[in-house]
Amino acid sequence: MQTLRVVCYVNQFFGQLGGEEKAGVGPQVMAGAVGSARAVQQALGAAGTVVATVLCGDNYIAEQPETAVAELLSLIAAQQPDLVLAGPAFLAGRYGVACGALCAAVQAQLKVPAVSGMHEENPGVELYRRQVHIVPTGGEATRMLDEVRRMVALGLKLVRQEPLGTPAAEGFFTRGITH
Repeated sequence: MQTLRVVCYVNQFFGQLGGEEKAGVGPQVMAGAVGSARAVQQALGAAGTVVATVLCGDNYIAEQPETAVAELLSLIAAQQPDLVLAGPAFLAGRYGVACGALCAAVQAQLKVPAVSGMHEENPGVELYRRQVHIVPTGGEATRMLDEVRRMVALGLKLVRQEPLGTPAAEGFFTRGITH
C-alpha cells in the first residue's frame, strides 16, 4: 500500500507556540510533524508521513468556531490527506471541543477519516462521540506516545476500510450506533 498522507491538528500549546498568551493565534500550517505531531509520526512508522501540522489557538477557535473550522479545513484540504488526527486533547476542554468540531467537519466535507483522543470528562466527548471516533486517553499528556499509537491504529483501520469490532475491542468511545 502507498504511504499515507497524514495531517495533524494541535492547539497552540502542543504546537509549541506558547500557552494562554498565544491562545488567540489564528489557524496556520507547518510542514511536517511539529510539536506533539512528532509522536504521530513515530507511531505511524512506515505506514504514513505527517505531511503537515495545522494549529490554532484555543481562544481563537472557541470564540469563532465556524470561521476557524472553515479556515482549518482549507489548510487541511490543501495537503490532500488520507487521514486527519486531532489532539489528543486529554482533559483540555476548549481543545477537545475544537478537535471534535474539526474532525466532524473533515469527515463531512472532505470525506477523509478523522480520529481524536480525549479524556472521558472532556466536553468534546459528549458533543462529538456520535460523529467522530474518539480514543479514550488519560487526563494528562504523560503517556502521549501510547495514546497516540491507539489513535493511529484506529485511523489506519478506518483509512483501509477494515471492519471495526465493538468500541471496547477497537478502543474508542461508544457512538450510540447499533449494528
